[in-house]
Amino acid sequence: MRADMSEMVATSIQGPVEGPNGTQPRKRPRPVISCLRCREKKLKCDRVTPCENCAKAGCPAGCVYNQGSNSVSKAKRVRLSSTTFDQQGAPRGESGGGAGIGIIEDLQQRVLRLEERLSLGSRVANTDLDEDASVLQISNDPRPCEAISESEIPRPFLGTLVVKGTRTRYHGHNNRISLLNQFPQAKEFIAQCSENSTIVGLAREVQFLQGKLPRQLDSPASTVDGESSPELVQLRVSLPAKSICDRLLRTYTDNFEKIFRIIHVPSFLREYAQFWTEPDHELYRSSAFIPQLTAICTISLALDGQRTKMNDSDLWQYLNGPAITLIQLWLQNLTRKRRTELATLQVETLILLSRRLRLVPPEELWKATGTLIRSAMVMGLHLNLARCTELSVFQAQVRRRLWITIVEMDLEASIACGMPVMTSPHDVGPPPANINDSDFDESTSELPPAKGLSDLTDSLYQVSLATSLADRLRAMSVVRMAREQTDLDELVQQGGRIVEHLRQIPRLLKLGEAHMDENDPAMLLNCVLLDVYTRRPLLCLYRPVVLGEPRDDPVFPEICRISLESSLAILSYQDNFDPSVADPEVCNLGAYWDLFQIFCKNDILWDALSVCGYIKQSSQRSIFDSRQSGRVALGSSMHNKASLTRIVENTLDSLTARISEAGSNLKDILLLAVVLQSVRVRGATQAQEERMSQGASKALSACRQHLLPAVAEGSFGLNLTDFAQMLPTTQPMFTPDGQGSFTPSTQLHLPEDFLAQSSALAMEFGNFHGDPFIFGDDSFTWNV
Repeated sequence: MRADMSEMVATSIQGPVEGPNGTQPRKRPRPVISCLRCREKKLKCDRVTPCENCAKAGCPAGCVYNQGSNSVSKAKRVRLSSTTFDQQGAPRGESGGGAGIGIIEDLQQRVLRLEERLSLGSRVANTDLDEDASVLQISNDPRPCEAISESEIPRPFLGTLVVKGTRTRYHGHNNRISLLNQFPQAKEFIAQCSENSTIVGLAREVQFLQGKLPRQLDSPASTVDGESSPELVQLRVSLPAKSICDRLLRTYTDNFEKIFRIIHVPSFLREYAQFWTEPDHELYRSSAFIPQLTAICTISLALDGQRTKMNDSDLWQYLNGPAITLIQLWLQNLTRKRRTELATLQVETLILLSRRLRLVPPEELWKATGTLIRSAMVMGLHLNLARCTELSVFQAQVRRRLWITIVEMDLEASIACGMPVMTSPHDVGPPPANINDSDFDESTSELPPAKGLSDLTDSLYQVSLATSLADRLRAMSVVRMAREQTDLDELVQQGGRIVEHLRQIPRLLKLGEAHMDENDPAMLLNCVLLDVYTRRPLLCLYRPVVLGEPRDDPVFPEICRISLESSLAILSYQDNFDPSVADPEVCNLGAYWDLFQIFCKNDILWDALSVCGYIKQSSQRSIFDSRQSGRVALGSSMHNKASLTRIVENTLDSLTARISEAGSNLKDILLLAVVLQSVRVRGATQAQEERMSQGASKALSACRQHLLPAVAEGSFGLNLTDFAQMLPTTQPMFTPDGQGSFTPSTQLHLPEDFLAQSSALAMEFGNFHGDPFIFGDDSFTWNV
């Protein structure tokens, strides 16, 4: 019977492949279906996992099958015709048929899963690209992209892609263009500003006057030619004197080595002292110490710049530009081995912070932080080095601090330009130990026990921020789908974690606590940054919902409330540093006000617009309870539409007053002024357009008032403050033909040649071709 069955099987397998002449080809080799151990021992295998033989031998883990042979065997069975299975005996037929059907079903299931993933991906995989239907049509529709009208393309909140011929520019969700899309009336008004001669005239004057201000040095890349210069030698020759280095190093350690931990201060100070005892030692011809020290000096210039500029303008110019270029060139010319040294990575991080303080564009910082993240990962900083015996506990702890700093820098840069974060929450790892720098050094064999969060240490600022880092990264991964999220529960869940981290900030670092020394501007600034950095992802998570359409969801009012509270909190921090309202006895307050603006300028605009969005929602959703005279309870305080409008107006005044400072942007001011007026009146009425026009004219006139004295002092060497006050409030100062349209009052004490000078200025304005309103295809395309 067995022989008959074998003959039947052989006949059934060979039958379909007989040659035309009736001769039977050679039999195919039988596939290996036994496990590898049974095959080696020449035992009969029952083909289960583990097989009986391996189980009896006590090695079930060693029962392994040749997957390649099995796959080949199964593939051959699939090719057999249906008649082949019918001709086989029952045992073999069931086995063969089961194998064939299983593979087909598996393939069908794979196709089904693939179709489901493709369908899901078209909805949520990349919401930034969903808005661009032309991208999807490239693979699905032979029509050209131009065939798809803009009205057919949905424009969600997150991100805006601007195309000009062959050039494209993506603006992230925090860019003013993307934010403006949430205020249709304001966007339409700004699109028509080119037809309003008064607003165009005022805007051109502001832009012209801004161009007359003395500018900072060009980008470091164009300052020196580093192709043939010995960078390290030049850095040593140009290093400031010891007294200046002492002051700048002290400024750095007191102010910047708090949230961003880059160096171990005692170790660096020891090396610093050793350097000045023998500054020409051969060691410093290749060491990273001089680039480190120079980078620290460039950072401290943000707070000590005015003093350095007054005492030594050449040194100020060097530290503000060429020094950064020399360090970057030195980094570029390092060998691969030198690039993996900790000191080199510290220099890269210091230079990135220095560039951040010099208002490098956000997208450039984002690219630089991405490179820095990868450099750190190449060195293994994203790993938990606590159990690495090859590194001392000192090296492991310094690396842990530096890694958290780099990830935080990348997160802030990503938020600034609305681009993805380069780090996964799983790569963050544990926070650094809450210990002082003096508690450990290279000779330490074991770290001392970490102190509690109620103890102020050198690391408390960073440790407090690092505890929320992973959750903030997770929140940013949800931000890109926030507006398309139909269920707000996930947003509330992610935001709730960040709110809890805000509550857990140590009392020592909480603003407004009685024991906090508000006369210490360094501590005050770092406490503000700790709070702002923690709130940023929360606001990024909730802002698309608040600025979008109202939701019939029970958690929607809670999202609006939390967003408003955080926005108002950040806006209130301006009062701690603004010289016009802050304590005048605080030392060097103006420098800290400038530094706060550098770190938080974008937050001020974003949060002011968020408050405008809340005012807009109040008109549409009746968030304000009419029975409470238009008030809504927020904790222990009450805010109504008028009080929120006043807060935004004060913020607008603050931005306007800084129009002559580096980093200020006329377009931010115009955007906020128009949006504020657009949300004050319900509906698209004639009154709304008049309010937007008045708001734009008022803001531009205020900018002109602040710019004229600065331009006059810089260009003519005279003070035109009185002259600025006498100008009409909302009318252009110059006529289109370049002639002045003003007559100075006899009560003003102006130089006799003022009219001649101002006439020359008016003529120069007549030749000025700047256009603050750049339009393409009737769309708002600033900064393309």
